Amino acid sequence: MLKGSTAGSCSIYRCLLPHFLLLMLLGLAQNAVAHQSSESFSRWHYSGDTLTVLFTISEREASRLQPATSGESLPALLASHLAGQILVQDDPRLGNSSCAIVRPFQALRSRPGFIQSEAAWQCRQIPGTLVIHAFFDIAAEHSHFASFETADVFAQRLLTTQNRTWSLSMQSTANQGGNISGSGFTDYLVHGGVHILSGIDHLVFLLALLLVCRHGRDVIWAVSGFTLGHSITLSLAALGMVYPNVPAVEATIGLTIALVAVERTASSLANALPLAAACAVLLLLLIPLTSMRYATLSTMLLAGLALFSFSYLLLASELGGKGGFRILITTLFGLVHGLGFAGAFLASELSSDRMILPLAGFNAGIELGQLALIGVMLSIGFLMRTQLLLKTYVTEFISVLVCGLGVFWFVHRGFAY
Repeated sequence: MLKGSTAGSCSIYRCLLPHFLLLMLLGLAQNAVAHQSSESFSRWHYSGDTLTVLFTISEREASRLQPATSGESLPALLASHLAGQILVQDDPRLGNSSCAIVRPFQALRSRPGFIQSEAAWQCRQIPGTLVIHAFFDIAAEHSHFASFETADVFAQRLLTTQNRTWSLSMQSTANQGGNISGSGFTDYLVHGGVHILSGIDHLVFLLALLLVCRHGRDVIWAVSGFTLGHSITLSLAALGMVYPNVPAVEATIGLTIALVAVERTASSLANALPLAAACAVLLLLLIPLTSMRYATLSTMLLAGLALFSFSYLLLASELGGKGGFRILITTLFGLVHGLGFAGAFLASELSSDRMILPLAGFNAGIELGQLALIGVMLSIGFLMRTQLLLKTYVTEFISVLVCGLGVFWFVHRGFAY
């Protein structure tokens, strides 16, 4: 595939120099700290004459609101931002206003990694329109998942920069079980494809996988394992069966990228023990940093990652070409990435039956986007098949770049989140 070296051969230039260049790449990676796909979630509930909304977003996304010099907390900044960005509008066919805000946005306690804010309106009947501008002007790629429910009605809507308005006027009456127009399977399918194509760390991981694939069957094993892994944990997280530590998951995703890139070197060394031991020791040396204020990684997790990295690189040097090993390791990595894919689903707090449609569409979109991306990467590798020298240099450069980005994401997300 895109792999430019053969197992068992490794010169000083090809195995050591790229990793010295890694230090320079880390210095150039500041822009790589840019946020991943931006998502938020709101849950609207209408009962009696009260309309309430619970808005949820990850701390990482909420940090977009915080200037470097601001001393205000993120929950307070979020509440202030939402006050002017979420609007409840009446049906224009109504005369006087039917809704009045009775409880402005205020921060709530939520699970680690997320921030929630709640507000309430007094409404004589279901409003005509919900308008959500929050974060769309800050992040053009932002997506918002909204759900609306009464005693008889439930609907979901996926809002984007181009479509920030949800009309509720298709509801026939407030209490007769009419229908509100929501998003369908296709909307979530498209969003899943856009999600993976805009998530730079997941793209880099797929590129790293292709770099270690020697044959077409290796690609099949790798893609199958990755798909199986992330489908399992995405479903479990979205259905509320697991509650991951989101910041720690995002840091670990960075490490998986770096490890796959380092595997290329491990598989070309006659003895991978020194390299595997060095990676494990470097991770253990980071343990004192877990006491830092913004650290998201625990001592136990770092120790576990060190042990896993050591074992993985040793096994990769011996079994890297085996299909069983490839599908096992990519399934394990896919389990981690699936928790990252879950995004806004993690805090939706919707029942399992109401998550089936968006989950199925979103996961299918991820698979289609993933296959499209792999197809493009393999096509580029095929076009370069006759340019062996160029292919070797390009492969080595990409491998170092991938490793550098993975290390940077791991350190930044793990200790400066």
